[in-house]
Amino acid sequence: MRKNEPIRMCIACRERDLQQKLIRLQQDINQVFPYTGKGRSFYLCAACGENKKKIKGLIKRFRLSANDGERFVKYLKELDKNG
Repeated sequence: MRKNEPIRMCIACRERDLQQKLIRLQQDINQVFPYTGKGRSFYLCAACGENKKKIKGLIKRFRLSANDGERFVKYLKELDKNG
C-alpha cells in the first residue's frame, strides 16, 4: 500500500481499508442508494455487506422500513455479485 492512497472506514465494523475496496453509499430520507456526487456519503466493506447481523443493525440505524430494508439487502447482494 502506497502512502498517498486514500484510506476510509467502514461504518459497520469500523475497519480501515483502501477507498477503492469499499462500497460508497448515500442516504436520503428513507432510502440508501449509490453515491451521486452530492451530499454526504458513507462506506461499507464487502464482509459487512454479507453479514446478516450487521445489515440488520444498519437497517435499524438508518430507520428504514421493512420494504426499504429489503431493497437495501437486494442492492447489497447485487453489488457483491457484480463487483
